[in-house]
Amino acid sequence: MIGLLKKDFFILWHAYHKNLALVLVLYSVMALAMDLTFMVFFFAWISGFYILSGLTIDNYSKWDLYAASLPVSKRQIVGAKFILITLALLISFVIGTLLCGLLTLLKGTPFLENLLGLFAVSFVCLAYFGVSLVLSYKYGVEKARTAVLLAAAAVFGCLFALGKLDLLQSFALPPLLQTLFLGDLAIWGWAVVMPVCCILVYLLCWAIATRIYSRKEF
Repeated sequence: MIGLLKKDFFILWHAYHKNLALVLVLYSVMALAMDLTFMVFFFAWISGFYILSGLTIDNYSKWDLYAASLPVSKRQIVGAKFILITLALLISFVIGTLLCGLLTLLKGTPFLENLLGLFAVSFVCLAYFGVSLVLSYKYGVEKARTAVLLAAAAVFGCLFALGKLDLLQSFALPPLLQTLFLGDLAIWGWAVVMPVCCILVYLLCWAIATRIYSRKEF
């Protein structure tokens, strides 16, 4: 497993380290100099796409055909991708936390509020890229990326349209959800329930992706 992680890391580093450094500097400058705090949250989003690009590189290099002759299981091959996504999100969270601290020192922005936002975004990205990996193994990276982005855009578009038409008020959340996410226990809902749900989705996606890959013939 460690060898698979090293292989992906060195390939991605060789292919994208200059681009990654540029993105890191650019987004940091925009967040600090232009008061664009939301740029801090983009690191988690971008880091996951770099890992997905590793699947494209694998396809072009016929890695799966070669890997079939190695003493590693298909479960380990898929698991390495999911672990790499997790590590990338952890690193992006650390970078985002440091930037949140700098924003607090230089701009006086609320540190805890930004940190909670970064925390929530990181877990949402975990679930998002879990679904993306499943679809990538099933249909290919490009089709999966387009499908997930279109689905996300459709959901946000519908919510935006309903908000503009004042139709969201007609939808009432169940009492339990109102208590967890809008009531007195909202902090626990967002800090505990939502991350646990995202982790469960991620683990489920891991199992599904392993099953899909295990059935492939190379």
